[in-house]
Amino acid sequence: MLLEDKDIPEIFYMKHRNDSDTDFVDYQKSLLTNSLSKYLFNNDIMNNFLIMLQSMVTLFFDQFNVIKNFKNFLVDKYEYKHPN
Repeated sequence: MLLEDKDIPEIFYMKHRNDSDTDFVDYQKSLLTNSLSKYLFNNDIMNNFLIMLQSMVTLFFDQFNVIKNFKNFLVDKYEYKHPN
């Protein structure tokens, strides 16, 4: 995610170690695997392709969050833990 890649991992941990938000979906790990049919993942070539494609699709979602956060100046530009 762009928010995690923006900072050094130790600094990101120090900033967010007390966060207790669990109402968000970590779509970087499970976007295509949960939304597509399991039949598509049976083929090894297609499975590898979809795993590589998943990072690009999650980047699209992250860029959409930047647009979504543009109107709200109180949150970080790359924030993705929205309740809705």
